[in-house]
Order: sequence, then C-alpha cells, then structure tokens
Amino acid sequence: MRPLKHSSGARQASRPGSRDTPRFRRTARWRVWLGLAVPALLLGPAGCSPRTTARDGASPLRLVSTAPNLTESLFAIGAGELLVGRSDSCDYPPEARSVPAVGGFGTPWLEPLLAARPTHVLESVLADPDLPRRLEALHIPVVHVPCARLDDIPAALLQLGTLTGREARSQSLAADIRTGLAAARAAPPPARRARVALLFAADSPITAGRHAFIAELLRLAGADNVGDGAAADYYRVSLEWLLAQDPDILLCLFETAVREPADLFAAQTGWRALAAVRARRVYTVADLNAVCRPGPRVLEGIAQLRAVLAQDAARASDARLRRPAAHTLNE
Repeated sequence: MRPLKHSSGARQASRPGSRDTPRFRRTARWRVWLGLAVPALLLGPAGCSPRTTARDGASPLRLVSTAPNLTESLFAIGAGELLVGRSDSCDYPPEARSVPAVGGFGTPWLEPLLAARPTHVLESVLADPDLPRRLEALHIPVVHVPCARLDDIPAALLQLGTLTGREARSQSLAADIRTGLAAARAAPPPARRARVALLFAADSPITAGRHAFIAELLRLAGADNVGDGAAADYYRVSLEWLLAQDPDILLCLFETAVREPADLFAAQTGWRALAAVRARRVYTVADLNAVCRPGPRVLEGIAQLRAVLAQDAARASDARLRRPAAHTLNE
C-alpha cells in the first residue's frame, strides 16, 4: 500500500489516469472536500455591508480562497461577497463561479492573485510552502484555516466568522453542525455494519485510510471502511488487496459516465472476482462534493451515505426474498 503525497483527497485522487482531461478536472472538485446540497446551510444574505473591515480597522476585506470547502464556508456564513478570488475547483454555491479564478486548489498563481488585490489569502493546504512568506513580504497575510477532519469544521466556521465579522451566523451554523454530529454519533448502530471499499478512480485503486474525512463520515453513516487499517489519508492499493478484503460494497467517489457504476467493473478481469461486483453492490452518491469536502454541507454528506446504505440493504433484502422462490422453481 502506497500512501499518496498530499493530505487532501481532492488533490490525490485526481492524479490517476488522464490527469488533465475535463472529466478528471471535474472529478477533483467533488473531493477535498475533498472529497462532497443542503439549502438550509446556505443562509441568505447577511445584514452586513460588503465593506466589512478587518478587525484592526484596516482596509475593507478582499479575500482569496484557495480551497473549495473554505469558499463554501464563506458563503454559508454570509461572507461570500468578500471574495475577490477563488480556486478553479470552487464551484459551490453557484454564485462562487462568478468570482475570478486565481489558480487551482492549493496552487494559486501569483500574478492573477496579486491582480485581485486581496487583503487576505485563505488556505487549508498549499502546494508551495514558500508562498506564505512571499505574500507576507508583499503585506498580504495568509490565513491558515485547519479544515481536514470532521471536528475541524465548526472551528473553521468560527474562525472565518471572526475574520469577516459574521460571528452570529458562524456561531449558529457551527452549533447546528455540532448538534447534528452528536446526533449521528448517538444513533443506534445498525444490526450489521456493511464493509465498504472507498474508490476514488475507475482505473487505479485508490482508497481512504481511517483518518480521512470520508472515512469519518462513513463510520457515522453506519458502515465500516475496509481501508481503516492504514494511517495514511489516501493511498493506492492493489486489486489483490481488494480481493483479500472482500468488501460488501464498492462506493465510487468519482464521476462516472455510466448509469450503473457496477458496469465499470463487471467486464474487467479481476474485478469480476469481487463478490460486490457480482452482486452489483456498487454505488455512487448524489453529490460527490457534499460527501468529500469538509465544510458546511457535512450533515448532508452523512445523509447521502446513509441513503446509499439503505439502498444496498433493500437490494440485499430483495435478493434474499427471491432466493427461495428461485430454488423451488429449479427443483
């Protein structure tokens, strides 16, 4: 098992296969966070003026976000109008797309970033560790907002609320998320927990370790991740490893062009040996970004995973009901 270099699912899982195709650029956007449809979380316009100033009374805030989950969080607390730049992966809510892109996820381009005249650059992880020093030399503070784990989300919202003057909105949303997570943790466990293999690409087996955000969500949804034995967030595995794990379910966390995700694997030698493929227990989710981005839609992400598990339980139940009838008919 080979751990991937970066800590973000969005950056790691977009590497296999044709790395610069539109399909794989779209695939990267689900993940970080990667990586993830709750209108209630996207609150209406804040009562604050767009000319909100920094806490020290300096110039009006002009923010650049280098991560999709931070962009979502700003809009969720009513501070989206302060954005003057975003990564090209920042695609939610739809209003975010009207903000000029100044680079990729965690990889801002210096020239367009400076052209946006930001007062602050927000980041969770940067590909270039030297960038903060270069921007600080230009008197542009880089604000680190830790948000890679489940329990980072409320604190990240509060940090952004303090920066932007949206304390009330951020406190309310953070409290709602804490309450929802507590309820998920207190929910009665299912009678049988399905064993799930999380897959991030169709042509290269990449899965998630126990500390990855999506693995945390899966446990709260009521299933077990077969990759939990690894400490790395995201890592490559072999088909032989998957066969040895023999998961109940394959969960595809990438965009597919087929209606039935099982069709991706049913015709491939080796993959057909997996019981999950033969039983067509292969699924995806309604919104990859809501599931894979550690941000304000986290509760919707849990709900989507639970919907997949409920769909699988219903399919398994139908198969059990049909089995005796087929046996009698053969006799």
